[in-house]
Order: sequence, then structure tokens, then C-alpha cells
Amino acid sequence: MRLVKGLIGLILIAVGPMFIVITIDDSLLIKNMLLKVLGTFCIFIGSDMLHKQFHPNKYKKI
Repeated sequence: MRLVKGLIGLILIAVGPMFIVITIDDSLLIKNMLLKVLGTFCIFIGSDMLHKQFHPNKYKKI
């Protein structure tokens, strides 16, 4: 399960910049803003998932 979550995190980090780069066309402003926000969230969620995999003790509550 740990490996699967790590792979999902890597995929999200790889897909996030693709969503941001798609927004080069300026014809649809709202679509571009939503894609940029979605790409940014993908990067943050993916990095959080990877951080949880490599530092699981930081997320355990005492």
C-alpha cells in the first residue's frame, strides 16, 4: 500500500504541471484559471502524499 500511495503522489506531481501548461490558450479565461488551480492542487497533494510516505512519524499523533 505504501508503494501505491507513493506512485499516486508521483503521478500527481507529474500531472500538475501538465494542467498548468495546457492553459497557454487565452480564449477561455475561466477554464484556464480552473486548470491552473487544479494543477497547483495536484502538485501540493502529490508532494504531501510523498512526504507522508518518507516521514510517517511526523503525522502520528501523540
